[in-house]
Amino acid sequence: MFFNMIIVADTNNHRIQIFDKDGEFKYAFGSPGREEGQLWYPRKVTVMRDSGKFVVCDRGNERSRMQIFSKNGHFLKKISIRYIDIVAGLAVTQNGDIVAVDSVSPTVFRLNENGELKKWFDCSEYMREPSDIAIYGNEYYVCDFKGHCVAVFDDEGNFVRRIGGENITNFPNGIDVSDAGDVLVGDSHGNRFHVAVFSREGTMISEFECPYVKVSRCCGLKLTSEGYVVTLAKNNHHVLVLNTLYVS
Repeated sequence: MFFNMIIVADTNNHRIQIFDKDGEFKYAFGSPGREEGQLWYPRKVTVMRDSGKFVVCDRGNERSRMQIFSKNGHFLKKISIRYIDIVAGLAVTQNGDIVAVDSVSPTVFRLNENGELKKWFDCSEYMREPSDIAIYGNEYYVCDFKGHCVAVFDDEGNFVRRIGGENITNFPNGIDVSDAGDVLVGDSHGNRFHVAVFSREGTMISEFECPYVKVSRCCGLKLTSEGYVVTLAKNNHHVLVLNTLYVS
């Protein structure tokens, strides 16, 4: 989500699609290929708040490639991330740094827009398989898909706490934090989209699931300014926008 626009990494069509919050298609960019400026199975996309630039991670000629596009979808630069196997989560900090988490060897990397690596930390001691990441203040919230929880780290990479657990956040694969600090964790275990809401300290506030659409392989979770929850259902190629949740 960016200024209430829904941005989708359309992996198998090698493009990025942009919709308004009502689901109306606005525009798309990307052409299939491995050359710079082309897209090859893009998996993750995020937006730099101040400039509106898109950060896209795809395969390219490597296991993971990062590219920057203008807010109109014009190619600007490639950032080398050969130290990352598979980008499982992508986010941007308040000061414009790019944060990526590797799912193969659980590690968080923070780099600036020019591609300079500013810091990194290994989180494999505290989690098994990262699947998404969110940032709030100076804390990193990383979904642990196989560990059925969220691991929280401070800005120096120190482990702080766990949120959720088995039978509460089974196979989590999407996370966002509201402006008020509520942590939303999504999963689609059991062919239904389920969201659990926690305080930043890890106390469970509420939970709900979408009973109207049978889904599997949901990925990602973003919160709109109205409190709507957005996710992608990969099994039926739908974007789901749910308005059943109120978050302060």
